[in-house]
Amino acid sequence: MNILPKKSWHVRNKDNVARVRRDEAQAREEEKERERRVLLAQQEARTEFLRKKARHRNSLPELEAADVGAPSSGPVDLFRELLEEGKGVTGSNKEYEEEKRQEKEKQEKALGILTYLGQSAAEAQTQPPWYQLPPERGAPPPGPGPDVKVKNRLDPLLEMQKHLGKKRRHSGDHGGRSRREARPEKQRPK
Repeated sequence: MNILPKKSWHVRNKDNVARVRRDEAQAREEEKERERRVLLAQQEARTEFLRKKARHRNSLPELEAADVGAPSSGPVDLFRELLEEGKGVTGSNKEYEEEKRQEKEKQEKALGILTYLGQSAAEAQTQPPWYQLPPERGAPPPGPGPDVKVKNRLDPLLEMQKHLGKKRRHSGDHGGRSRREARPEKQRPK
């Protein structure tokens, strides 16, 4: 049952192989044409740029002489000089900006956010973290020591008092009566 070669969509069919080769050759030709157009456009742009540059160099002295005598036809910009110097309306108060920056820096340092280049977060803190501090040798540890805990756990007298306390609480719930007295007798129906 070898019917695959008879299908029109089969990959190894002679017609399909020829069609693929033809399409690949056409794609190569289109790519070459596209590259040729790009190179031609780049070459034209370079030559046009160089021509404009050469014209500008040659006509510069003539334009300066003509510019002095005749006003330009474009709009008049009264504040051009101020903007070119950087003293335009957009200027701000430098002292205020500096104070604001210092205040923000101080606040970020207090929160631990701000660290400078080359400074680790541990160096930025005022004191090292608790796990880097050496243990205090002379001071006793807070709370009861380990010996006291072991002695309390193994003390038979404390153990007996604990059980007696439980017994008293348990017997105190029933009010000192026995179990039989605590339960009312059930009456049988007659």
